[in-house]
Amino acid sequence: MKRILLIVSLLTLVFCSMSFAQFEDVMDGEKNAFYETLTGPEDGHIFIPHEAFIAANGDMPDDDNDLSALVWTGWDDMYIYCYVEVKDDNVQLSNATDWANDSVEWKMDPDPTMGATSGICAINMTALGEEDAGDLTSGWSNLDADDNWPGPLTPEDDYARVRTDVGYNLEFRLAIEQIKIDADGRSLVPEVGSILGVAINVHDNDEVSGGRDGSIQWSATIDDAAWSNPQLLGYAELLEDHKLSFVTENFITGAYNDNPDMYIPPATQAVKDQIGNVADGFALKQNYPNPFNPSTTISYSLQKQSEVKISVYDLLGHEVAVLVDGVQTAGNHDVQFDGANLASGMYFYKLQTAGQVFTRKMTLIK
Repeated sequence: MKRILLIVSLLTLVFCSMSFAQFEDVMDGEKNAFYETLTGPEDGHIFIPHEAFIAANGDMPDDDNDLSALVWTGWDDMYIYCYVEVKDDNVQLSNATDWANDSVEWKMDPDPTMGATSGICAINMTALGEEDAGDLTSGWSNLDADDNWPGPLTPEDDYARVRTDVGYNLEFRLAIEQIKIDADGRSLVPEVGSILGVAINVHDNDEVSGGRDGSIQWSATIDDAAWSNPQLLGYAELLEDHKLSFVTENFITGAYNDNPDMYIPPATQAVKDQIGNVADGFALKQNYPNPFNPSTTISYSLQKQSEVKISVYDLLGHEVAVLVDGVQTAGNHDVQFDGANLASGMYFYKLQTAGQVFTRKMTLIK
């Protein structure tokens, strides 16, 4: 009996270690092998083009070479990780205010399910650091915006900067225990399914106005007021295998970006355009919008003509709707789900086809 208990204990330890495996990364300002596997917003890789500019922060950048960014992300039970490649044809550290210099900024709502109307957790990291500040005693930032990130923060452990021929790269990690709002108890729980409100800003200083000359943003609502309003943010859902899914919709209000495709990385968009309406496999995508009220679109792909059933279930496992039940052709398909007659809450939708089953969750908010 003791031997059996010992084996069970060891297996439990192994399972827990596997469940909370750490995201292995070196803060060196270079893209690691994990980031190479990410393909788009649905698994943690986004593009912020020059068209995604914040109108209140200056004129739209001239083109993507003037200002644009590619972002890759990951997570484990201790940190959110981010690697950013910024195209910026004029990299400066000339202002005493960090966000008025070239920089990357995350604005976060640790728990959008609480429906907060104010309170943001934020970081800012400038393209250039203290060693480049010259006579400035401030204006550079190592992830310490709003004093939410207590030091000391250590280069090579927590962040890295690299200048490039076309701009700069930044790499950093954010301690999950610091992604919190003490005033109302909001915090990010590091587990699959957790939701984090997010807006990502990339600021531009071309030394034209004497300060910030423009900004681009990933968010649900492109708006400078995202610095303090959680109801303007998009959100990211923590997925398995260290991945995150970025959704350009506010989890609280349902407000969404009218042009989410502009955030698809160019390489991914090129593949998408090449494939056209021919699916490269069986897939069930996240519904959009999500959360929704009262209707939403569910997209799915079929590699070949197949018998298909798509059903919706409540949390108790009761089937509440059948959206598709029959033979469908190969390719990409959309189906509408109307929850007008259902109560607010979380639901699951299931695709069954060709011996395969795919399930995702969605949230109805009225």
